[in-house]
Order: sequence, then C-alpha cells, then structure tokens
Amino acid sequence: MGALLRSGERVLVHMPAWLGDFVQAEPALRALAEVDGIRLSIAAEERFLQLLDERFPAARRIPHPGRKAEEPRAWRAHDVAVLFSGSFRAAWLAFRAGVPRRIGWSRDGRGLLLTDRIAPALERGAAPLGLGVVGRGRRFLPRPYGATCVELLGLVGLAVRDARPRLAPTAAGEREAHERLDRLGFRGDEPFVLASVGGRAGSAKAVPADVWAFSLDLLAREIDMPLLIVGGPGEEEIVREVYARLARSKIAAAQGKPVALSELVALCARSRLVLAADSGPRHVAKATGARVVTLFGPTDPRHGADHLEQERGVRVEVPCGPCHRERCPLEGGHHHCCMRSIDPDEVVARAQELLE
Repeated sequence: MGALLRSGERVLVHMPAWLGDFVQAEPALRALAEVDGIRLSIAAEERFLQLLDERFPAARRIPHPGRKAEEPRAWRAHDVAVLFSGSFRAAWLAFRAGVPRRIGWSRDGRGLLLTDRIAPALERGAAPLGLGVVGRGRRFLPRPYGATCVELLGLVGLAVRDARPRLAPTAAGEREAHERLDRLGFRGDEPFVLASVGGRAGSAKAVPADVWAFSLDLLAREIDMPLLIVGGPGEEEIVREVYARLARSKIAAAQGKPVALSELVALCARSRLVLAADSGPRHVAKATGARVVTLFGPTDPRHGADHLEQERGVRVEVPCGPCHRERCPLEGGHHHCCMRSIDPDEVVARAQELLE
C-alpha cells in the first residue's frame, strides 16, 4: 500500500473518456470527495461533467472537449494525480505537468510514467466458460471497471464504503424530461418503458435497427404501458429508423432535439424499465436504480458483471465472440451475427421478468 493522502494536498482525478467507464468510476470519485482536508479537482470531458452537476461543490472542474484535447497546463500545481482512465496519454500528461505523485494502472508501457501503480490481472489464454473466443496469449482479465477503480484507491489506503454507482436527476434534467414527456403526450406520472436505441453508426456494439424494431414492437403488444425511444447527440438517425419500423399506437420517439445526459438520467429514474445495448446508457440507467434489460453483442459481459440484482442480459453465444471489435469483419450471413441472432421473444421475456 502506498502513502496516504495528506490534508492540504491538491488531488487531481482524471475520469475515463467512455461514458460507461465514467459512471462505473463514480463510487471511487465519491470516496475521494469525502476525504477531509484535500483539495479535489476533476478532469473530464465537458459533456460528462453534467452528470456531476449539483454534486461535489467544493471540487474544481477541469473540462475538456475530447480525448486528445487536454493540455498539461491545467494539471500543474497538483500534488497527486489519480488516473481512472487507462490511457497512455493521461499518464504522459500527468508526467509533463510535473505532478509529483501519479497513481494508475501499469499497462501498455505507461507504468514507467507512474509513481504508484497496479498491474492488471491477466488471463491464461483459455476460453472462459460460456464465451466463445480463446485469447491470444495472456490477455487482460475482463473485469468490472468500477471494481478496478476501487482497487486503485487501495494505493492511498482509501476504502470505498459504497461501491454501487449512483446518479440522481438534477433540477435541469428533471425539467428537460418533464417538458419532453409533456410534448409527447405522456400523462403526469404515467409509467413507461424507456428504450435507448442509440449507437455509433456502423459500430458492431450498436444493436441493429431491425433487431430493436422487432423486439420493441413485440414488447409494446405485451405490456400495458407506453414505450419511449431515445438517443443521444449524433444518434438521431437510428432513432428515426427504429421508430419508422414500428406501429405507433403505444410507442413514442424523442425526435428533434437529442436527449442530453442530464435528461437521460431523469428519464431513466422515472421509467419502469430501461432497454439498452451494453453501452454508456446501460450504466447510466443502473446508476439511477432503474431496472435494465441489456442486449450484448461483441463485448465481454464480464466487464460489467456487477450490481446485477435489477438487470437481465440477453446474449447469443457465437464462435467469433466476444471480440470487442468496433467493426464486424465478417461478411454475408455471419456479419454481426452476435447481435442479429438475438431473439425478440427472449428480450420480451427478460423485460417481463423485471416488470413483474
């Protein structure tokens, strides 16, 4: 175990650049914010910092527009950098900024830039039970991201008492959600099911529009409540495509202005159930306490296999997965088979389990 944090120290926390990882790191960030006497700074993408609005009022925010836009200038004059992002660039920035103590994971050559480090666990290369692909050599063991953040704080002797990510709606998010639901004709506190159908165009990690459409159309006929389809900025096209394939009687879509993260938190907290791919909105929904049905594709389910009491997963075992590829390299009938083989009946069955 490394040295403890001292009163008066200026501690910089660098948050992950992926939404799901950002949410999973929240318990460790919260534990740091509760340490008496330190002066905390939070460096993160500007769009993610809205998830922390109305929280950690004493902490300084260091927003930046994207993964490669950070400069060491804002990191200077800190005594400690806790790197919850696993990138080489984050370690290099902390080193260039002259932060005396740099804490993070030793992987991909970044260990030489760190003063306090943990080496991630490795697999032996065998195929895990229920998963298809054998690793090439000793790959990193897929584990829940939040658990690794908790372990990292062990280097400063800090215990995380509550390891479950927690997000609560802000006043602005509640207002945005209320206005959206009112425009779409939802009545007061009427229960509804939320489907976050967004994803990067062409990404193997995004659920195809026809799979969403078949599943949601069947679900809408089986449940006695309306269904709302949403997507984030840049995901407007798939929301339109899914909605165009559906019968409209009990289904609405958040078209026009995309759903910001603050609004997504409020919508998840209000909903009876959330459906999502294994992506950022899945973790946002879980952190609000919502019940969640997750559709898995090329990602290894072990990366998010914690706090599963109110979650059900739908996954098809395929010989080529989990591959974690951004683009599926297969062609013909095998293309994107991990997602295209999902059975809408199973999606509905898992949803009904949680609704009951």
